[in-house]
Amino acid sequence: MCFSATASFGSAALLIFGGALCTTHAMKNDKTYLLLAVTPLLFALQQVSEGVVWIGYNENLVSLTAASSIFYLFFALFFWLVWIPIVAFSLETKKWKRIFFIILTIIGFIFGLYLWIPILLETGPRHLIKTSVCGHSLCYITSDYSLFAITTGHIIYSLLGFLFLLSSNRIFIKFWALVMTLGVIVYFTQRETWVSTWCFFAAISTLWIYFLLINYYKSKIEKQPS
Repeated sequence: MCFSATASFGSAALLIFGGALCTTHAMKNDKTYLLLAVTPLLFALQQVSEGVVWIGYNENLVSLTAASSIFYLFFALFFWLVWIPIVAFSLETKKWKRIFFIILTIIGFIFGLYLWIPILLETGPRHLIKTSVCGHSLCYITSDYSLFAITTGHIIYSLLGFLFLLSSNRIFIKFWALVMTLGVIVYFTQRETWVSTWCFFAAISTLWIYFLLINYYKSKIEKQPS
């Protein structure tokens, strides 16, 4: 993330531990939350990839930097736009909202491909020119690195994120509201490195899922007749 390979690999280790706790808890107590529970593990994989980006950049290994950047951006630009509505769908009980999240998954899939495929193919209006350091954070500079293009992309991306808050599941809403709040704060404080910095804070915020699941299970036990 923002500072070094150490920060990325350290956060990944923490997420693997937290993700293992979440997954174990969900498997044991309520498998409904399994997709949400494994989310920290997926963020851990993304953080590992950015740690490799740092290594490639610091050692001036152009091929490694490019390949790991493309893999990192797969998560940032495509995967989360698909995975998060799938998680929301898995937790949804209202029929019309389940349909709504299916639609959002399809939209996220299409928009995500629009964002990421040019980077993968290294061609087109959004292909990755270079990975650089802006301040103390990584920034991924694409060929449409203009204020209008970046702002438009961010608005659409954020709009989809806010729509996920229409979930009926309180645990998901609490978690995702934190992620979006951090996204807004980072956007107005570190816009150039928004992709890297927000993903880091979103990753760390997934550790809250464990405590949300623990509290949910405790309240569920307390409500049961003695």
